[in-house]
Formats: sequence, structure tokens, C-alpha cells
Amino acid sequence: MDALLASAGPLPTKKQNYKGKQSSTYTKKSGPTSHQTIPRADGTSIDPSLHSILSSTRIPAGFHQSNLASGSGSTPIKPDVSIGRIQDKKLRSKLARQDITHKQAKLDRQDVNEWLNKAISGDKGGIEVDEELGEKTWRVKQSEISDSVSVGSKGKKFDLKFEGMGSYKVDYTRNGRHLAIASSKGHVATFDWQAGKLHSEIQLKESIRDIKFLHSQDFYAVAQKKYVFIYDQNGVELHKLKQHIDPTHMEFLPYHYLLATVGHAGYLKYHDTSTGVMLTQIPSHLGSPHSMAQNPHSAIIHLGHANGTMTLWSPNMTTPHVKLLAHRGPVNGIAVDPSETSAGRYVATSGMDGVVKIWDGRMWGKEVRSWHVRNQVTTLGYSGMGMLSVGGKSGVTVYRDLHSGNIQHTPTPYLTLPLPSLTASSVKFCPFDDLLCVGHEKGISSLLVPGSGEPNFDSNEADLYETYSRKRERDVRGLLEKIRPELITLDTDFLGHINESRGGETFEERNSRSYRQLGRLERLRMDGKADEPQNQLEDEDEEGEGEGGEGEATQKEKVKRKMKGKGGSTSRYLRKKQKKNIVDNSLLAMKAKVAAQKKAEDTRRKIANGEIVKETGALARFA
Repeated sequence: MDALLASAGPLPTKKQNYKGKQSSTYTKKSGPTSHQTIPRADGTSIDPSLHSILSSTRIPAGFHQSNLASGSGSTPIKPDVSIGRIQDKKLRSKLARQDITHKQAKLDRQDVNEWLNKAISGDKGGIEVDEELGEKTWRVKQSEISDSVSVGSKGKKFDLKFEGMGSYKVDYTRNGRHLAIASSKGHVATFDWQAGKLHSEIQLKESIRDIKFLHSQDFYAVAQKKYVFIYDQNGVELHKLKQHIDPTHMEFLPYHYLLATVGHAGYLKYHDTSTGVMLTQIPSHLGSPHSMAQNPHSAIIHLGHANGTMTLWSPNMTTPHVKLLAHRGPVNGIAVDPSETSAGRYVATSGMDGVVKIWDGRMWGKEVRSWHVRNQVTTLGYSGMGMLSVGGKSGVTVYRDLHSGNIQHTPTPYLTLPLPSLTASSVKFCPFDDLLCVGHEKGISSLLVPGSGEPNFDSNEADLYETYSRKRERDVRGLLEKIRPELITLDTDFLGHINESRGGETFEERNSRSYRQLGRLERLRMDGKADEPQNQLEDEDEEGEGEGGEGEATQKEKVKRKMKGKGGSTSRYLRKKQKKNIVDNSLLAMKAKVAAQKKAEDTRRKIANGEIVKETGALARFA
């Protein structure tokens, strides 16, 4: 539109021809071409190929979605009702604007996902077969997929063979560009798998149980035989975490910069990698865990134990948020669905009893779906689009659409990836790509799984084409915006909302409440009948000082010093009468009389000493 407006000039001037009639002259101007800068009226210049539609362009009212009975546009967005109870006008308007902006952003995101990010076919990407002719997606082999995809996607499938190195663990960075592998016999390597560039390769010559990237590809943690070690991109040892003894599993929380480890002793430990401080260590009291996973949406750690229970932990509690009996045997696999439709609600578990179960975090009482598998399951993994990979003996099976269809029957596999005579020790989907990396006894295998990767990425969170300068800025911004561990909660909707349970505890609302709306203690305080232990203590301390007494502390010490058998009934009665929380009218009257006599005696003494001049005139009666 801007290109058309820029190419259009003023109206041509009209000239008279030889017959005296006015005629317009038209001179053809060269229109703007692609990637040509055009000046605008405000002094700026734009590229018409990049700014053909401005961000301020609005859809005509006739095309707006009509949800009302009157046929007009959709209902206007209104802030939350609880915000209207705030008395401060500036604070109320600020929170209302933030709430409306947040709701509008959610609606815009839904529109973008529906109209821009949706697949052309109208559904998720994947393998399409003719089911009427008996074709099944799980019968499609990797060779057939490689022949059907582009040359660039075909090169993403590779195998790295390492004979005699033990079983391998794998881990991707958040943007999916870098890969780290570690064998059980000490071989560790990190590389950029897209560019084929090796960063580091070391041989530690001791058993390794897990490997995890930290906030970037520059640092990674390795759970070795006795301690946890942190290495840089070149394979140089930087830190030795002696507090993490005999680790077996690790998880890194990127928004909190916390490295969570658990070992054979059963202690869950949180270590702040930005400051190097051990945050906390929590005993699980359930022995050595068999599996570990984190919820990327809430930063809750899931642990699977040998007695078949799954526990959910955070650094703020010494007891688990949820303790669930998931299987009849050890829980050897846990995975949390990170897809947009799940938002961390669905959790998959597998046990030694040969059952895979899907749980809903909103209701832990009963599993959503469960089915038996033939081979023993060793590891689980979720993709960005909600596909579940079940790795075990002789191969890996991938499932999709587990929350739809008939949940009473065993789900049909989407793909089967056979690994003859091998056992998958680790499975990991590549973020933002249709790849599945499998670690086994003979190395690693990168397999193509169409439709498994999230096609849309946020460059502020995980940039696939990140440069050195952008990575440096992201590291600094991540440290500045580091979330405090106290904000890790099981219910993520709890944060950012007004606490309505306190019932309007503002100063104006407290004072405007009627007598009936007050609590019992507040009513007694208004009537002057409430027990005020602190005030009475202060008054009696002052009286004790004036009378020369030692006070209540000395009296309590005397009571404690009494020998056994010396406390008779009379002594107990007198001690009971001296309690400060008992209101005795006769005692209060006696105290008031003693105080009045004391005040009169002080006045008489000051008059005798000349400190106070006593009035003797006619107005003395009013003194």
C-alpha cells in the first residue's frame, strides 16, 4: 500500500489545446522495484517489499468476528473483576492496562497460530497414508522417509558408531543446534551437529551417568562417578561440585540458573550456577531414584522411585508437592509434555511392570491413559508437538495424539524405529526440528520423525540463527532477569494475581466494615474487653519497677527453681491468680486504687519540696 501511495504523484495540471479545451497530460513514472528505498512524508524511508503491510493496518469491521447476537464485533476485553476493588486509581489503572494487554496478547497469539502458523493441509505435519487401503504409518521405514524429504533434511539423519564405549546419554541445547553425548565409560563430546563442527572431545576414564547443558553451549555439567564437574566449550574443567556426591541424574532450570541433581543417597540438591552457592538439599527418604525429569513450564522436578511412586519437588518445600503411586514396580522413565496444548499438564511414566501411563496434573487421582508394551521400557521423551517416544530393548516407538480418540484401547504407534540387539539408554527430541536422537550401546543415532518438531520459535527465548553478539546479550539478559527460586510453585496461575482470600484488607475497607462484619477479636477490642497480653505485661512491668519488685521474669525463675513436691494446692492457686490473661475486676479495682494513692502521695511530696506551687486563691477548687 505504501509503495502504491509513494508511486502516485500529484494530480496532473490541465493545459489548453489549440481548440481552447483543457487537456490533461500524463507522464509515466517509473514505479518502485523490489528492495528500493522510498521516502515518506514524515522524512523516513522504507522498503516497499518489506513494508507492504504496516503493523498498524487493521482488518475492516465487516470482517471482524461477530460473537454477539446483535451482529457487532466481539465482546470488548475487560480487566479482571478483582482489580476493580483497588482503591488507588493509579495502581488500579496500571494493573487494568497490564491485564488487558496480557489478554489481548493471548488472543493475538491464537489468531497467529490459527491463520499464519497453521499447516497448509489444515492439520499438523506428519506422514499421510491411505488407511482405506490398509497402509499404516508405523510400517514406513527410515529409508523411505529419507527418499521423500529434501536434501537438507536428508542430511540430518546420521549415525555415530562408538564400539566398546558403553551406553550413551544425549542432550540438546535450548535452540537445538548443539548436541552433547556422554558414554558410561568416560567418553564425552560436544559439537554443532548442523555445521558438523566439533567443540570438545575428552576421555575421563571413569563412569558417567548423565550430562546436561547449562544456560548455553559454552558450559555443560557431567555427573561422574563421585562428583559433578562443569566443563567449558573446549573441554576444560572449570568447577568441581563436591557437595553433589555420587550423582545419578541431573536437570538444569534455565530461568532460575539452578542445577538440580539427585544421587544414590536420595538427596535432591539445588545449586545456583550463577553464584556458585548450594541453595538447598532435600532428603526424599525413598532411596536412590530411578528416573528424573523437569516440568519446563513450572520448574517442578519429578522423581521416580524404586517402590513405584512418583514425587514432585521444589526448593521451597522439604516435603513433596505430590506423592503418587504410579506403578507396581520401579519407575524407570518420566517425561513431561512441553507442547502448547499441554502446557506441562500431561506427564508420562513407565515402570518395570511394562506399563506406560499418561497423567493429568490437574487430577492426579487416576491416569488418563495406560497401555502395556512388549519390551522393557528404559526411557521416555516428549517432542515439542506432543509426540511421545518410548525407548527400550530392540528399538524406539513413537506415539502421537494420545489425548484424542478412544483412550480405552492401546494407541497405534506413529513410527517404529528398530534397533536390533540394542537397548535405547536415552532418547531426546531435537527442539524445533523433526529429529529424534537415540543413545545406545554402539553410539548414537539421529532419526527422522516428521511432524515432531515445533515449527515456530521465539528468537528471544531460543534463536536458531543466534550470532555471537546476540548470544552475549542473551546471557546478560538472562542473568538480569533470573527468577528467584521462591517463585517456583506447582500452580503457575497463582503468581501475578490478587490474593482474594484476605477479603479486602486495604485500610479503607477495614475501616468501612460494619460491626457485624468484624471478627470476634476485633469486636472485643472495640468493646474494650479483649485480652491484650503485651499491654498488660508492659503495665505490670512498670508497676513492678515502681514498687521495687523484680518483675515477671524473676517470678518465673522462682517457680522453676521450686523443688519437686513443694508446690501445694495453695501455691498453685496463687500462681493461677497471678496469670496475666485472666481478667479479675476486684484485682483491677485494687490496682487502680493503689495507683491513685501513689499519684496522690507523689503530688503531696512535690508540693512539700516546692516543685509544685499549690493554688490557694478562689480558683483553687478548679485546679
